[in-house]
Amino acid sequence: MKQSSHKSIRRPLAGRTVLCSLFSVLFAFGVHAEGDKGWSIGGGATLDFTSKQLTYGLIDNPHAIVTPSVELSIANEEWFTLTFSVDAIFDTTNYGAKDGGYADRRWKYQELTPGITLSKNWDTTEFLGSTLDTSINYTYEYHPRACNKPLAGYSNPDTQWLNLELGLPDLWLQPAFTLEYQLVRQGPEGEETGKGGIYATFSVAHDFDLGADCFGLDEGVLTLTPTLGFAIANRDRNEADFGENESFMFRDGFASIELAYSPFEGFTIAPYAGCHYQLDSDARDIVGDDDFVAYGGVALSYSF
Repeated sequence: MKQSSHKSIRRPLAGRTVLCSLFSVLFAFGVHAEGDKGWSIGGGATLDFTSKQLTYGLIDNPHAIVTPSVELSIANEEWFTLTFSVDAIFDTTNYGAKDGGYADRRWKYQELTPGITLSKNWDTTEFLGSTLDTSINYTYEYHPRACNKPLAGYSNPDTQWLNLELGLPDLWLQPAFTLEYQLVRQGPEGEETGKGGIYATFSVAHDFDLGADCFGLDEGVLTLTPTLGFAIANRDRNEADFGENESFMFRDGFASIELAYSPFEGFTIAPYAGCHYQLDSDARDIVGDDDFVAYGGVALSYSF
């Protein structure tokens, strides 16, 4: 099941080989591109601890997960930014074997997701009052073979996704739109497994600079960001998630708040909390007591 903000690689050794090769290629390109006007190279890493794994506002794992990720970007302000990334999800309990249906993956990755993103910021200030941020992303969601043994009762095959994001970051209420489309089937033959599934979110957020406004710190050192939004899903997405013949839905409303502290350039620690509530009555009937889900966590990140 696809998580809202993360997803999957190969076996650990193969994953490290791919990642090392990626670093080598991008480093070589970056050294070469230093002489080309306007080009730059950057990257970063994040370690995210979350109290629950949520997918489309639904509980995928009621126990905590750890999600490390890395990315490297090649950018030209006049053209585009190309970003290569890898995310992983690690279970902290044996939920996969007990109730999850994908084997015991405690402190082992249960999903690994390499991806590639093409993004560009458009100068639309004259028309919209803000620049327009756009990006399109492709991800491959890999599940370890131990999590996909149909004869043993585990069926959790790989899948692929296409994601689109639009945002107006310079407005006071920063509106954002995301759309996720599942490219391939996921599951045994004959099952409704989400190919063609669409899950789209609409949200608004605002960054309150607490450091500068309240504590005399430099701008951007301490920032509080609340977010509100809702999601919609088409029939293919709902059938895959609920296992029933469900049509288009206003799926879930969500809210979150994040406090980001950046004591020095490039490093941020950000505790956060949030919740999802299933808006559609049919969805609430299916999920029962899990129609409202709260979660919390903390993310450590470094970028250069």
